[in-house]
Amino acid sequence: MGSKKAIVIGNYTNVAWHPLKGPDKELADILRDFEVEFTEDYDRFKNEIICQYDLCVSYTEDRLTDEQVAGLLTYVLNGGGLLAIHNGIVVEARHEAAHLAGGRFRYHPDQKVLTYEPTETDHIIMEGIESFDIMEEPYQFDLDNLLETTLLLEYESEGKKWPAAWAHSYGLGRVVYLSPGHQADSFKNPMYRNLIRRSALWAAGLL
Repeated sequence: MGSKKAIVIGNYTNVAWHPLKGPDKELADILRDFEVEFTEDYDRFKNEIICQYDLCVSYTEDRLTDEQVAGLLTYVLNGGGLLAIHNGIVVEARHEAAHLAGGRFRYHPDQKVLTYEPTETDHIIMEGIESFDIMEEPYQFDLDNLLETTLLLEYESEGKKWPAAWAHSYGLGRVVYLSPGHQADSFKNPMYRNLIRRSALWAAGLL
């Protein structure tokens, strides 16, 4: 599996909230099944470039251009794997990609310790995954009810259960979203590291 290529796209400069520096070190180890490239060049989303990779990990926080979102959509529709982590779901800010992402971000209250509970233990991604706690931003979403997606994790906050991870096919490709990831420490939880790894393998068609 070492010949499989992955690209992680995020921000090293002009960072508003979520720098890739820090999480990149953790992801380099978690994604050791792949040859991993880290970049802040959003033009890597363009179709002629992104098609060279088996997996794209989005840790982006900026809005994509028309050409970038078109490249991402074409990539996944043609069989590419997308793993969006935490703020990486910002791709849904473009209405063309909202269906691809599978959910719409509403807002988040202040950080607190969240307990993430598996909701779908039969999915191959979830093999060996148990509940885990992380100090995290409680991202709140509305799932796309027109898309057949599998809810993998949820957490409880403000007296309500919220979706925290999901997976689905999209065209010939696969998409996984994982909500935890506000800071580098989020990526140090052993159970979450295993979930990220298994999600990446599944999205790339290796699991």
